[in-house]
Amino acid sequence: MEVKHTWLWLPALFFLVLAGWALTSPTGSSPDDDFHLTSIWCSDGEQPGRCVFLADDTRSVPAAVVDAASCYAFKPEVSAGCVTGLPDAFVVTDRANDVQNLYPTLFYRAMSLLVGPDVERSVLVMRLMNALIASVLLGFALRLAPVAVRSAVIVTVVVGYLPLGLSLIPSTNPSSWAITGIMMLAVFGLTLLHRTDWRSPVTWLVGALTVFSAVLAIGSRVDAMAYAVITAIVILIYSGWRQARLVWPAVVILAFICLGAITSYLTFGTPGGAEPMGEQPQTAGLFTTNLLYLPALVQGVVGGWSLGWNDTAMPPLIPIVGMLALGALTYRGLSDVRARRGLAILVSAAMVFAIPLTFLQREGLGVGEVVQPRYILPLVLLTVLMLTLGNTVEDPLPISASVATVLWISLSTSAVLAFWAYAHRYVIGADYPLVVVDLPIEWSSSSGIPFGWTVLITAFASIAFIGGGLTAVHRLASFARHVSEKN
Repeated sequence: MEVKHTWLWLPALFFLVLAGWALTSPTGSSPDDDFHLTSIWCSDGEQPGRCVFLADDTRSVPAAVVDAASCYAFKPEVSAGCVTGLPDAFVVTDRANDVQNLYPTLFYRAMSLLVGPDVERSVLVMRLMNALIASVLLGFALRLAPVAVRSAVIVTVVVGYLPLGLSLIPSTNPSSWAITGIMMLAVFGLTLLHRTDWRSPVTWLVGALTVFSAVLAIGSRVDAMAYAVITAIVILIYSGWRQARLVWPAVVILAFICLGAITSYLTFGTPGGAEPMGEQPQTAGLFTTNLLYLPALVQGVVGGWSLGWNDTAMPPLIPIVGMLALGALTYRGLSDVRARRGLAILVSAAMVFAIPLTFLQREGLGVGEVVQPRYILPLVLLTVLMLTLGNTVEDPLPISASVATVLWISLSTSAVLAFWAYAHRYVIGADYPLVVVDLPIEWSSSSGIPFGWTVLITAFASIAFIGGGLTAVHRLASFARHVSEKN
C-alpha cells in the first residue's frame, strides 16, 4: 500500500529541515555573499538608504551587506557573534553584478523584492523563501509525477542534497535556484513527456512547472543555462523517440526551453577571460591529473569539502556515509538497466566529468582551484535521478526494508551531525568541542526562536524526512509491483 498524502507531509518536513539550516546561517555565510548580497541590494538601481551609485563605478551599501562575513569567514574559531559589532553605516564596494556582469539578473531581482530596512531579517526571509520554493516544487512533483519518478526524486533529495544542497538551497547564493531548477526541470520534464491527455488542466500545470523550473535555472547561473540543455537531452534520451513523437507538444516546450537557455548562454559567454586563469601548462599531464582527482569534487557534494566559504569543515563520517550511499544507489541502478536509461545515465555522468575537466584544462587550473563542488551539484543530482529511476516511469526500482532501515539510520546520523557541525561553528565557533554540556551561545538568528528549539526541531525533522521518504520509496515499489501483477 502507498504511503498516503506523501506529497503534503514530506515537503513540509523538508521545509522544516531547510528552515533549520536557514536559521543557523548568519548574514554573509553563503559562498561569496559579499558579492551576491550587494548584487541583490543594487539590482533595482540606485535607491536612497539601500544602494548608492558612485562616480568610480562602485556601490555604497549597508555595512552588514558587504562586511558581515569578513569578521568570521576563514576564521573557524570566531562565531557569527562578531556581526553585532558592525557599524550602522554605508561602505563602498565594487563587488556587484551590475558592475561585473558575471551572473544573470533574475535571481538578484527576485530576492531584491524581499529587501527591507533590517539587513539580517531581509536575508533570513530570502533564505526561507528559497526553502519554500524548493519544498513546494517537491510537493507538486510527489503529487503529479509518475510513480517511478516520485520514487526517484525522493531518493535523490534524501541522498544527494546532504549536506551541500541543504546548506545552499536556503541561501542567498544563486546556486540555490540552480540546484532546485535543474532537479525539478528533470522531474517535471519527464512527467510532461509521459502525459498524453493535452486537454487535461493537469498536463498544462505540469508544463507550467517545467517552464518555471527552467526559468529558475536559467536565471541563476551561466553554467545552469548549459545544464538546462543537458537535462532536456537526458530526459529525451530516457523517454525515447517513440514516446517523444506521441507527445510532440512536450518536445516543443523543451525545445523552447533549450533555445532560451542557449541564447542566454551565448549572451554571457563561457566563464573566464582572454588569458587563462591558472598558471599550469595545458598539457596531457594536467588533464590526466585532473581526471584522477576530479572525484574529490563529487565527494565534496556529500560533505568531503567544507561548507560556507569553504571554511566550515564536516566530520569525516559524513562524506564516508555519503559516498557509500551513492555507491549503493549506483549498484541498485545498474543491476537492471535497459538501453535508453543506460544511455541517459552515461550522458549525465559523463557531463559531471567532462564539463569541469574542459574548463580546468582550458584555464590551466587543477582540481581544487576555482571549480567547486557546488558547480557540479546539479549534474550529480541529474545522474542520481537517472540511476534511481526504473526502466519505465511506472516501474520504480525496489528497495528492501532492511536496506531502507540501514540507509535511514546512517543518513539520519549524518544529517543531524552535519547540521550540528554547521550550526555549532556559527553559534560558538569551531574551537569548542562538538559536544558541549553548557553551550555558551554567542550568536542567534533574528527570528526570536531559541537555538535549542531550532536544533531539536531540525534534528527530528531530518530523521522523520529521511525515514519517511525511504519508507515511501519502499512502499511505492511494492504498490507498483502489486498493480503490475494484478493487471
